[in-house]
Amino acid sequence: MTLPQDDSNPSKRAGRLASKRETYRFVYDWPPGVATSAELPKSDDYGALYLLESAKVYAQIAMNVAAMVIEGKDEGKNVVDLLEQRFTAITAAELHEHVFRSPRAVAEALPPRFPTSWDEYKAFFATWETPPVVGFYDDPERLNLAFGWQRVAGVNPMLLARCDELPDHFPVSDARFRQVMGGDDSIARAIAEQRLYLADYAALDGIPAGTTRDLQKYVCAPRALYAAASDRRLRPIAIQLGQTPDAAMFGPSDGWRWRMAMQLVQIADANLHEGIYHLGRTHLVMEAVKVSMERQLDESHPLHRLLHAHLETTLAINHSAKTSLIAPGGTVDHCFAPTIEAFAGVVKKALDTYPIAQASPMHDLERRGLMNDEVLEHPYRDDAQLVWAAIEAYAGEYVRGAYPDDAAVAADVELAAFVRELGAKDGGRLIDVPQPKTREQVQSLVAKLVWIAGPGHSSVNFAQYPFMGFVANMTGASFAPIPTPETPDEEAQLTKMLPPLRIALEGVTMIYFLSHMRPTKLGHYPPFYFRDHASRAAMHGFQKALKGVEATIDARDPQRLITYPFLKPSLVLQSISI
Repeated sequence: MTLPQDDSNPSKRAGRLASKRETYRFVYDWPPGVATSAELPKSDDYGALYLLESAKVYAQIAMNVAAMVIEGKDEGKNVVDLLEQRFTAITAAELHEHVFRSPRAVAEALPPRFPTSWDEYKAFFATWETPPVVGFYDDPERLNLAFGWQRVAGVNPMLLARCDELPDHFPVSDARFRQVMGGDDSIARAIAEQRLYLADYAALDGIPAGTTRDLQKYVCAPRALYAAASDRRLRPIAIQLGQTPDAAMFGPSDGWRWRMAMQLVQIADANLHEGIYHLGRTHLVMEAVKVSMERQLDESHPLHRLLHAHLETTLAINHSAKTSLIAPGGTVDHCFAPTIEAFAGVVKKALDTYPIAQASPMHDLERRGLMNDEVLEHPYRDDAQLVWAAIEAYAGEYVRGAYPDDAAVAADVELAAFVRELGAKDGGRLIDVPQPKTREQVQSLVAKLVWIAGPGHSSVNFAQYPFMGFVANMTGASFAPIPTPETPDEEAQLTKMLPPLRIALEGVTMIYFLSHMRPTKLGHYPPFYFRDHASRAAMHGFQKALKGVEATIDARDPQRLITYPFLKPSLVLQSISI
């Protein structure tokens, strides 16, 4: 590995980069205005091992769907035959075609009707493991606990923030607060003790909803207020179904209307998870990094060597997503509420409001006021701190081995070009990417990129099936209008909001696939990947630190309301490869 200023043959190095720039180019066509790769280079396509792993997961899907259909009919065999034909000896080209399209074909095995009850979706777990959250649905108090838990340990622990004052037009009274918290507790006291928290889905305000199979979908921009009790766990206090003064508000004493309000919060959470925190701020950030890196860092550059492993298969999976999953008529278009054009706008805004200078979990958690662990149990926060510390130390040791001093950083023209391209209008279009001048600043950038590619993505990807796999817990759209205080207080009204079985299975099948592909593991590189002593020493130190992190998380997890394994290093991907 060689820095550009130390290369004995700079013209050959420049030629290699010029060739790479012909292969790696940016386009901004879809989502509109977002930087993506103009093509999928052959070297970045799915590999043989990836194809094998995907076939295994689709076999699990086939057997589950076959077990769901009515015994004595041929639908089950047809589903198995369909998937066997598609995923036996599959090629990379075929995987691009089928990976995000087959869920719809599989879902055709189910009838097009709506469910008769919310618990009918339990039938989806014919051979698949039943998500733990299902067990919380038989008791209202436990369901409220699970609802609060998902803000700190669910698929999207990225939105909840400490509430230091109630928003305008959100008139939650102390009487309503005490209905949940009891005694002489009050909103003012909870604020003073840093126990009041808010999940505000204002980013969805005014978003137009689309249709699927000629069925109108619905979504709103709710606010959900929570308070931490003496056990440090969140209790939901009130939900307002919109951002305006006249928006309906419900609380836990409102029967089925409360369940409807919780469902709409879960729907809003799913949409922001998918558009902002998953697709936008992990997949598409790292696509910009990948293309910029290949264009500006020579393959012999020490940072290229490190980052290359954390970008494996990213362009392939993003290409599949761009051309099917998030394309018009794809699964996101079918299963999530906004029109696909509106969804694309949410993704664009996610990137436009994500400064890379602040893209560390510590900055995010501090910004949201979540660092007081004496009042709030927050598994994502607690585990993220451990993993981040290990990554930050690793990045520092690696960078110090690559750069003898700060002067070497300042002299690195390829690093400067890489960072410029990340933020350029005709480049990656990421915002606020600081130009490093010191080894410490390079460490900061590298740590953020490794975090986003690994734990940042894994924490929002692998929690999908445990929480979104049960449609009654979290789905992408309502199929009935937003409830009002006049909506009948009946279970049937909640059931009307839930998706037809075919649409539901299309979404769940996709989520199952996304949540069960683990082709890489954080900190584990191919044999002889690093050839110099300093890099190998940094890698071994990283692996040792990750083992310690795993042991700590394993010791914590049994005390948690619902298991939180999504930041265990052994279950975190090295790169965004799914």
